[in-house]
Amino acid sequence: MRRPAQHTGRRRPTGRYDRSSAKIGGSGWIWGTHAVLAVLANPARTVHRLLVTEHNVGNPDLSHAHVSAETVHGSALDNAFGSSHQGVAVQAAPLEWPPLDRIMAAAPDDAVILVLDRITDPHNVGAMFRLASAFGASAIIMQTRYTPPLSGATAKVAVGCVETVPACLVTNIADTLKDFQRADWPVTGLAGEAGPELSTVLSGGRPQVIVMGSEDSGLRPRVRDHCDQLARIPMYPGPMCSGAPAGAAESLNVATAAAIALYEVRRLSG
Repeated sequence: MRRPAQHTGRRRPTGRYDRSSAKIGGSGWIWGTHAVLAVLANPARTVHRLLVTEHNVGNPDLSHAHVSAETVHGSALDNAFGSSHQGVAVQAAPLEWPPLDRIMAAAPDDAVILVLDRITDPHNVGAMFRLASAFGASAIIMQTRYTPPLSGATAKVAVGCVETVPACLVTNIADTLKDFQRADWPVTGLAGEAGPELSTVLSGGRPQVIVMGSEDSGLRPRVRDHCDQLARIPMYPGPMCSGAPAGAAESLNVATAAAIALYEVRRLSG
């Protein structure tokens, strides 16, 4: 004879985690302490569910005025999100940001906006949000069809910066660059084969647009054609400590290149 199930006091998430729900335009899951705390602190977020493991029960920081936390086993979060959840996850509606023209109008004189041309790796995009926050970028622009969900791994790597750096999703990157040029914002595309070095083409004290190409193929031809200038980050030409020939590293990771570019903009703007 089967014994009746005993109530354990724990509330389990209903159904299995559906990764298709974490897409642009739909509700998505965000996990990791910093990312979740930023969601809970953001009044612009609509939170649907909050999951915590037993050791996080009672943490006053992990609370929300409209949603009660559900206590779950760590294995449930492991199965859904991998091992990087840090015992907390939240499901929330996507953020709505102001249109790009409003962001441009409110931007300071030394503003910088980062444009991502088909950068699809969520870890790289998440790192871009963190960099944009660190260097005071006014927004990140991405193409709607080639953007990873701004939840999940992207939000985890961004450590909460998805909540503070506006993300403008556009249908056509090249047309958006023309909008910048009409507003007298210089547009600089990063390309390893370009002649001028980045530090020689940037000018301080005025708004700037920096365009980063995809991880594998760089800037697309039409996007390149709509940049005012192309520039490269110079690579060290001397012999390497390991004895490998100079130039053995053919390129930088795109997030690393973005960090150098944003630093140069801020250095020149004083």
